[in-house]
Amino acid sequence: MHDIFKLFKMFTKKLLVISNIIFVVIISILIYILVFTGTEMVKLPNDNRITVKYEPDLHELVLDEMRDYLEVINEIQQGLAENNSQKIVTAATRQGQVSLEATPVRLLKLSPLACKTMGFKGHNIFQAIADSARINFNRTTTINQLAELTNNCIACHRTYKLEMD
Repeated sequence: MHDIFKLFKMFTKKLLVISNIIFVVIISILIYILVFTGTEMVKLPNDNRITVKYEPDLHELVLDEMRDYLEVINEIQQGLAENNSQKIVTAATRQGQVSLEATPVRLLKLSPLACKTMGFKGHNIFQAIADSARINFNRTTTINQLAELTNNCIACHRTYKLEMD
């Protein structure tokens, strides 16, 4: 009886060591996947958007610009909610003609023509929102302009995807 208990105890220890080794291997594999494979595993197989590759600095600039688009759109919506045309003018001007003129020539050279066209259109709509809110503020006009702007954003995001070169 004592030998069976001793054998069982030895078997349990070996089983525990083996299960710990398996556990460490599984955790190591998961860590490797999370750290080194990143988003490569979640690429959509039917993603047929056009890839636009930029060097890291331009890639970051474009992403910053898109985030600012969203912030400005939010500020315009807040101006609409508050019936505050000056808030709309201030926000929309930030992404209007002034922003377009500050676009680096290098970015314009590397961007596909249709992509540039959508970008120019977005900045022009922001400028139109600022101008119409300044000259003759009408909430319905601004809402319609925002709809046109977001349709332009949607078209761009459905057509293109950014990657770093």
